[in-house]
Amino acid sequence: MSNISRRKFLKITAVSLAIPFSSNLLLASTVEKTIWEGKALGANANMTLFHEDPSYAKKTLNICLNEVKKMEKIFSLFDENSSISILNKQGFINNPPKELVQVLQFSHQISKNTKGAFDVTVQPLWNTHAKFFKNNHSNDNQNTEKLKKSIQKAKKLISYKKLIIDEKKISFKKEGMKITLNGIAQGYITDKITNILKEKGFKNVLVDLGEINSIGGYNDKRDWNIATPYLNDREYITLNNMAVASSGGYGTKFNEKYHHLFDTKTGTSANHLKAVTVKAPNAMLADALSTAIYVMPVKESKKLKKVYPKVEIYTV
Repeated sequence: MSNISRRKFLKITAVSLAIPFSSNLLLASTVEKTIWEGKALGANANMTLFHEDPSYAKKTLNICLNEVKKMEKIFSLFDENSSISILNKQGFINNPPKELVQVLQFSHQISKNTKGAFDVTVQPLWNTHAKFFKNNHSNDNQNTEKLKKSIQKAKKLISYKKLIIDEKKISFKKEGMKITLNGIAQGYITDKITNILKEKGFKNVLVDLGEINSIGGYNDKRDWNIATPYLNDREYITLNNMAVASSGGYGTKFNEKYHHLFDTKTGTSANHLKAVTVKAPNAMLADALSTAIYVMPVKESKKLKKVYPKVEIYTV
């Protein structure tokens, strides 16, 4: 499997249905392992399925890949006609896709539970840092003060409480607000694909679309073993009907000090930890919590275990 890594930003690349599949014969011709590898969500991705009918497995995978392309039209910041781009440009979107409503409603709950550590309206901070470091490469006092002023201006636009979410209309309370779903949409799409496979009757599946989810184990013989470099005391995490996601400042670095995971209270990059890995019942929750925990003070993040008792948290 590929190493778990946070995406630089949410960029969904339409996958090609012409990408070859491979099958390995197992268990005396009763079950085959079908593997798809390619590009999805702007990065390397793969799915591993066990099924007695490889042609059915490949047909179902094509359905999944078409679903990923559909999600691009909703969540891609790099498609000016996507739902999220229209919302950011207009400040509202009428009759939004139900998928966008679902993700934003879930995001709102995570924001409340993490006291705003997770906040989808953080995009102005991303834009501020990206613009500044594109035009300024020195760390002199004048440039530092310029960045601080830009951050303070962007902070005024950050608040999940100023995002109005309704099935008929999503809008911002303040002009200039923008959202990013970098810390949750990949998990949502991973869960969506996993659920399609479950509905199609698959009992042993691993879906890796940047965040990882599983159905059953590795051909009912053992759990899925997920290796990640972001663990202190173990070589891998085991999954069986569970999901995992990781977050860290290594994903996108503007320079040695600044990266893409922002503490909304300070408006600048959080540096409490090196990396966070979260194991949870679904990938969307793991995705969002890994982002939130990374930017929260360690003392505060430990309290989340009471809110999410089924979640396992690994920090470095």
